[in-house]
Amino acid sequence: MATLHARNFPDDLYAQLRAAAEEEGRSIGAQAAALLRDALSDREQRKQGRGPVMVQPKPTPEQVRRLLQQPPTFREQFVARAKQIVVRAKQICRDVGSTEVTPAHVMLAMLEDPVLRPALERKGITEESVRAVLPSGPPRQGPAPVSAEARRMLEQALVQSLGL
Repeated sequence: MATLHARNFPDDLYAQLRAAAEEEGRSIGAQAAALLRDALSDREQRKQGRGPVMVQPKPTPEQVRRLLQQPPTFREQFVARAKQIVVRAKQICRDVGSTEVTPAHVMLAMLEDPVLRPALERKGITEESVRAVLPSGPPRQGPAPVSAEARRMLEQALVQSLGL
């Protein structure tokens, strides 16, 4: 398979590509390839005088479930909530000026969840105790990587929740 390298993408276009890739559950490269394939197919249709073919986007699992009136599976619920927590943990990381997302950032995000907060507080985990171990600095710009410890924490949470 050939390799395509693209450089100097405008920031807004790259952000749209990344958002589309996340929405479709693809890597950025796979999303770019799918968009190119669709655009070239439409171009070929126009050249042949048939006009563009309107292709409906693949429905998301949420859309399919709504159509079928099925409740979300446990795994889908877990994944959706975990994504929200990781996104919030990254924002907290930027706000406090940390260089990477640590378990403490994830815990702070979990403490903002109305379902998780009471369970964590019963175990003695409070916002004040977590913030006490966070390094502080000026807010930072750009994405922060997720530390190996935070990844292990999230993986263990998934394993334990599936066991329940």
